[in-house]
Amino acid sequence: MEEPSLQDSRDDLFYTTTTDFLEYTPYEVGKRVRSSLLDKFFDATYSVYQVSKRVLTVATVASSRTLWDLLKFSYVYIVYLKTKVVDFFILLESSKDTAVKTLMWRRGLLFRPATHGGVFAMVILAVVAGGLFSRSQIAAQDLTLAESALTTYSSTETIIPTDRPRSETIIYKVVKGDTLSEIAEEFAVSANSIKWANNLTDEDTVKPGDTLKVPPVSGVIHNVKKGDTIYSVAKKYKANPQAIADFPFNYIDQSLALATGQSLVVPGGSKPAPLVVPIPGYTGPTPSRNPINYAAAGSGLFAMPVAGTVNQYSSWYHPAVDIGAAYGTSVYAAGSGRVTTASKVGTGFGWHIFIDHGNGYVTAYAHLSDIKVNVGQNVSKGQLIGAVGCSGFCTGSHLHLEVIRNGAKINPLSVF
Repeated sequence: MEEPSLQDSRDDLFYTTTTDFLEYTPYEVGKRVRSSLLDKFFDATYSVYQVSKRVLTVATVASSRTLWDLLKFSYVYIVYLKTKVVDFFILLESSKDTAVKTLMWRRGLLFRPATHGGVFAMVILAVVAGGLFSRSQIAAQDLTLAESALTTYSSTETIIPTDRPRSETIIYKVVKGDTLSEIAEEFAVSANSIKWANNLTDEDTVKPGDTLKVPPVSGVIHNVKKGDTIYSVAKKYKANPQAIADFPFNYIDQSLALATGQSLVVPGGSKPAPLVVPIPGYTGPTPSRNPINYAAAGSGLFAMPVAGTVNQYSSWYHPAVDIGAAYGTSVYAAGSGRVTTASKVGTGFGWHIFIDHGNGYVTAYAHLSDIKVNVGQNVSKGQLIGAVGCSGFCTGSHLHLEVIRNGAKINPLSVF
């Protein structure tokens, strides 16, 4: 076998063959090595790696987009829920305000039906609950009315409540022997109040069988007309506007507004005197009404805290005295003690002070315009503690003074 000559070689000639001899070039040797089992394993591994890489890349991108979409959805849903919750509470608040305005507008007209309806509902609930939870048999009872019950039921006399305040005018039927003053005493009101409520000119005209309107307190019942204000009504009947606002069954709120058609109780008020036409030749005194004297003799335990005039006295619904004085008038401690409250609030008492005198007595000073003491401070009798104002639920400048003895409110005038 002859070796190929150099001149027969070309750059692209890798090997030469004959029928008798096969000779591999270095390229073929390298190719055979790469086609070994190990190379196939590495090639397969690399292919798997490439495929896995592409799959992981696609999965990572897809999961990232899904996570981002989930975060966006969660944020939007939270904002949606927040909006709905806020809208719900706004609707609830507006509904409450509407209900309160409606009830205040009715001003006591719904008091009786609401009270009766509540009592009726409680009775029904008690009967139903008793039937459900009772395990014993109900014994047969005699349902015949007792003689005393028949007597009470058939009686024409009005049963007068003595242990609770009245919220409305009641109707009383006069029986034989009744006088206007006795009826007034039974109901704890003045005779004039009954006369004014029934347009009577002479109490001697009351006779058996008559029906009389009896107001809940001494004073006048006024039917509110368009344009009336608490001040105009008070001026008309020579009453204290604060007393009208304080009467609980007038249902007057902080705005002091009155509802047209409202039946307004004017405590302590009196109807204007009729116009007196002079009689020719008459030189006697002009007829006049004698005012009722509510003053009570005091014990002198405390000193009057402010210089002024008492314009509202103590009653079951107003266990205090209101002393009218100019705005900013000095207020002094009624007695020595320790300040337990010195508060500046905008409703009710307004700016107020409580002093504990250490002997079972506590005095309260309300509707102030200034407070000169602090909680815990010891004060002496006659020491400056504040100034008269009209803060809180107030219709005019005055001092609201209360005296509390052993936890119970008493008439302040009894200890001054």
